[in-house]
Amino acid sequence: MGVRMVSTILVLHSISVLLPSSCCRKKETRVAPLHHIHPNQTLPADLQITAFLLKGESKRFFYTSHSDHGALSLTLIACASPIVWSFAPDNTTEPYLFTTTMDTFHVEAPSRGVYTLRLASREKDSFVHVYVSTEEGGPQALQKAKLTKLRLLKRQKGKRLTVKWNPSLVDPQGTDYCLTMSSNSSQSSLCAAQQSSKQTDPRVICVGRKTHHTLTELKHGQKYYFNLFAINHQSNLTYPYGSISSIFDGRFRHTSLKDGKITFANLKKLDGKAVFRYKVGANAKSLDLYVIPCGGAIDVEVTLKDATVIPPKRVESFWNVSIPNPVLSARYYIKIFALNREELKKSTGVEIYATTRSSTRIPLPTMPQVVKVKEYKGLTTCDSVTVGWMAAPGPKTVHYCWAAKEGRIRGTDDYRIPNQCGLESRLKKSADFAVKYCEDIRHDGREQVVVEKIGQLKPGRYYVVQVTAKKPKGKTLSYDLLQVHTKPSCKKKHEI
Repeated sequence: MGVRMVSTILVLHSISVLLPSSCCRKKETRVAPLHHIHPNQTLPADLQITAFLLKGESKRFFYTSHSDHGALSLTLIACASPIVWSFAPDNTTEPYLFTTTMDTFHVEAPSRGVYTLRLASREKDSFVHVYVSTEEGGPQALQKAKLTKLRLLKRQKGKRLTVKWNPSLVDPQGTDYCLTMSSNSSQSSLCAAQQSSKQTDPRVICVGRKTHHTLTELKHGQKYYFNLFAINHQSNLTYPYGSISSIFDGRFRHTSLKDGKITFANLKKLDGKAVFRYKVGANAKSLDLYVIPCGGAIDVEVTLKDATVIPPKRVESFWNVSIPNPVLSARYYIKIFALNREELKKSTGVEIYATTRSSTRIPLPTMPQVVKVKEYKGLTTCDSVTVGWMAAPGPKTVHYCWAAKEGRIRGTDDYRIPNQCGLESRLKKSADFAVKYCEDIRHDGREQVVVEKIGQLKPGRYYVVQVTAKKPKGKTLSYDLLQVHTKPSCKKKHEI
């Protein structure tokens, strides 16, 4: 009997330590928790213990309650076999209960004294976890875990899938996580997955305190079951922390563009890569593309039948290009890359417009090649600054607004480039402009500079200047932000 028990423990230990390399990177994987058999028959409060039961064997454990009031509950986790059990005060009888996975039994009106737990394995040798809780409603970790949801994020390279979750609301610094993945069934407990007789399914991946893990080499069309388990190091409680299943779609999908209609892609959900497809009509003379990154810089490439039409170009604020005489009825691909992780953190996505008709169908103003705003420092006073910018090209009327708000631009030059997506709604909500001026200006089509004075400012203050351009009945785009500083004194040089 002792030999059977020791060999079973060793088998469980070997399963828990290592996983196939196709599942995860070895350096990211932690060793799964090992199960140490509780050395005596006394049950502690608020601390999980592990027992090992041979098939048909019955064991007894004892818990001493020191209060006639308060809460008392018992949580059982069956590993490889259903467990028959009872939990009652000494000298009383309670009907036997049956647990196949995990159950929590709440003792009504617990009293002072000794409680006896009887356990038996029905089908085969099995580990069983026991947790006696004195918390109201049972273990708080179990109650909070019901709010947890797993999130799946498809990766574009290597047939990968990332599973994400939020940290535990109970003792997050002292909680580790283990993820199981199976192509056959959902896993009821971590120890059941560890004690499975199959060597490669389910897979057990323990990641420490990390709240995400990326799985590789998944099969297209295969359904996978993901179960997450949390391990609290203070109480040793191992409990389910969310589950999800999904049929893995390994195909790379293109997003079709409709003429003159905005199309948005969330680059974070697409792992920093999106491909848009536009089919040219029968009578097209040019193809106009407008690309607007939302927050972070991106790279843009345009191809046709694997041939490069426009080589990769860095876009930080916005970009528009006209392709003359496009191939009729052909499909052009606009490839977007945001592979720099720091840029991707700042990005919410990208907006694309495409048309082969008149550019008037595009609701965006045509912006100049240079979108910087210049300060004429020789004209700066204690209460005003004078700024200039290149006018939007074309003979159309443009609605300009130039405004200043008190403050300083954050550390790096990157923050001088505003997020162009949803700009109008943010400007409407912003009420912190010190001054704002707007005017409709019609240009003659030539390159020219618009020069305007911003007054009613305070002496010796820093201001952020923002200039925007809006197409009639269209949308707003912004020039780069400009940092200015008014003079500290309004006294003229000849004054004493």
